[in-house]
Amino acid sequence: MSPKCSPLLNEKPKNLLESFLRDYNKLFNIDLEKSRRILKDGTLFEKLTNEWYKNLKENNMKKALSVYNDDYYFIDIFDCFRTYSRKYLRSVLKLKEFKDVKSFIDLGCGLSYSTVALRQMFPKAKGYATNLKATKQWKFCKIMAEKYDFVLIETVNEVKHNIDLVFASEYFEHIINPINHLKDIIEKTNPKYLIIANSFNTKSIGHFQQYHYQEGDAFWSIHESDMSKMFNRFLKSNGYEKIKTDIWNDKPTIWVRHD
Repeated sequence: MSPKCSPLLNEKPKNLLESFLRDYNKLFNIDLEKSRRILKDGTLFEKLTNEWYKNLKENNMKKALSVYNDDYYFIDIFDCFRTYSRKYLRSVLKLKEFKDVKSFIDLGCGLSYSTVALRQMFPKAKGYATNLKATKQWKFCKIMAEKYDFVLIETVNEVKHNIDLVFASEYFEHIINPINHLKDIIEKTNPKYLIIANSFNTKSIGHFQQYHYQEGDAFWSIHESDMSKMFNRFLKSNGYEKIKTDIWNDKPTIWVRHD
């Protein structure tokens, strides 16, 4: 079963935005004009990003995480799908891979638009998406899960079988120990395919400048600039081969494990 064209991936950006704002407004009664203005000028995200890194520098993780509570942070999450994840999934449609995908998981699904696109690309596959409970994202994603027939979970630990395809768009940058997390995901889901778009070197809300890696009693602090190379080495050492594509800037990277 090769991926099919997804209507969501072909929707005009303006129509996609307006449809999303209507649905989100039903839940949280937002100021629609303010939402459009924020998306256009980007000043709120610059402010929240500066707050994030300031609090990281002061080692105040609790205060750093408070930026996620901003009432209009959701605009940044939506724009990540509209600008990046949608493009990544479109590029996947051009490839001759992903046959026999009977299950997938969307890690850190945001507002779950990427999950919906995957559901449309693989209509017969069992779909999962991870997100954080007790957040506005979770409440919105629950409605999307019921509407589009996928399972919303907090962690991969809730999946009790192998997953054929793992999709992670701008996800691992938000994990302080990304390699250990990747190891856990592979051990729990045993995926054949991984579609990963990392941007460790990009300054953004939720990204770290120093990451952690632990193996037994040994502990390392790793600079953001070294994380992509570590990801590649780890995947290769675990039997995955990076597929050569003509995708611009090599994002996303496509990995396959040949059994």
